[in-house]
Amino acid sequence: MVKGMPRLKIGAQLIIWGRRIESDLLGVLDEVSSLGYEGIECGADTFNTVSDAGKILTSRGLSLAGLHTGIGSTTKEIVKKAITTLEDLGGHYLIFSGAGGRENTDEDYLKNSRLLEEYGKIAEEHGITVCYHNHWQEIVNDERGIRLILENTDPKYVSLCVDTYWVKYGGKDPLEFIKKHKDRTAYLHLKDGTPEGMKKTPPEFLELGRGIIDFPAILEAAKSLNIEWVVVEQDRTNLTPKKSMAISRKYLKEKFGL
Repeated sequence: MVKGMPRLKIGAQLIIWGRRIESDLLGVLDEVSSLGYEGIECGADTFNTVSDAGKILTSRGLSLAGLHTGIGSTTKEIVKKAITTLEDLGGHYLIFSGAGGRENTDEDYLKNSRLLEEYGKIAEEHGITVCYHNHWQEIVNDERGIRLILENTDPKYVSLCVDTYWVKYGGKDPLEFIKKHKDRTAYLHLKDGTPEGMKKTPPEFLELGRGIIDFPAILEAAKSLNIEWVVVEQDRTNLTPKKSMAISRKYLKEKFGL
């Protein structure tokens, strides 16, 4: 365990369970709970088909860390509904991605930065923090996409959800990226991989501790930034979702006492 490490909350992004979230949400949440995760992050529409989502989570000892949606496919109505869901379930983070669009253009970044700012203002009124989640597209070309977003949004309304794998994939060091943007970093996605896996199509993701990402230093940085949630996000696995997420959870517990 890293000396002086504060108590970070460990969440699970449900993406690894794929379409099963739609057909067996309760079973997925049972698995998440059994592995010792304290909360979940999921799509903005995940709870649309269930009643009493709060009871479903609390009965399993889970909290809602955040909701995640694509900036290009959302509307003000969807955003307001997501904010209501977060308020009802005690979550504090609304996460967006995909600001560059399919072509990763400056025009799309600027247009979506305006939306991020607009949604951030609405969320801030409700005690919700809007975070932008990077993929590799925002990192390449000396962080061109991230620079456009940060230069065209107010820190009061738009923060960063840093994805460790995609920063590395885009050619930057995740720890240095977090330090550089420490004033905007509010939330972390922990994701691991290898140089070989990053060259595959599609890219390969691994359980935490099985790749090259420097999580000891990253989690130490998270402590200094008073980050509330660090969320394990593994988009795909060659194992079962439960087995992969168990390996990552064990890594965080045994190495860092989290």
